[in-house]
Amino acid sequence: MAENDPLSVVLITHERPRAHDSASDYLEALGYRLEWVCPALGDRLPLIEKRHVGTIVYGGQYSPTETRRFPFMADELAWVRQWLATGRPFLGLGLGAQILAVELGSSLYSHPDGLSEVGFYTIDATDAGRAMFPPRMHVPEWHFLGFDCPSSATLLATSGYFENQAIRYAENAFGFQFHPELSMNQHEIWLEEKIDMTTIPGAQDLHTQRSLADIYLPQVQDWFIGFLDKWIKGAVPE
Repeated sequence: MAENDPLSVVLITHERPRAHDSASDYLEALGYRLEWVCPALGDRLPLIEKRHVGTIVYGGQYSPTETRRFPFMADELAWVRQWLATGRPFLGLGLGAQILAVELGSSLYSHPDGLSEVGFYTIDATDAGRAMFPPRMHVPEWHFLGFDCPSSATLLATSGYFENQAIRYAENAFGFQFHPELSMNQHEIWLEEKIDMTTIPGAQDLHTQRSLADIYLPQVQDWFIGFLDKWIKGAVPE
């Protein structure tokens, strides 16, 4: 890495972003170069180099356990394994959290009553998570699969439908089943493009989600920016 090369954050997506999110916006404002890559659409994951100081794996419609159906998932899992070995900051959001959990040996599961979390739901900090989270938060969720907490990870937050909501591996790797990066514009796009998800058991309807977004999204984003500031520096409290 040349002395003047900008430090980079690798952002792994599963579709081309159509709206800004608070994670990439904040990291770019801090001066980091953003390296976007979408393996689901044929992009090659980068070789991990010194300039890569953090990575975020975003959500998506795929399952990391279906590598035969989605071969790029195997590539992502292998890349995440290499990244975790570096000890540099890792953040998985939604599907990204599931990828982290599966790579650490966890299983995915459906809710026994067929319920989903699509909308705004409460999460509660565990004893281990109280240095990071308030006792209770309302957060945006968009999933119908959960993951077991890997034996090598620490559970930081729980919820009613899907118990494991936030995990930490070693010092600098985190997985959030929820979506604190979600902007108001992104949320509206999801409601319009994935409206069928709002009708499955457990999901909230459009009116409820829009009302709750007005209340809770600004609070979640304020918390998330504070988290990101510590995360990229490897300084999230134990």
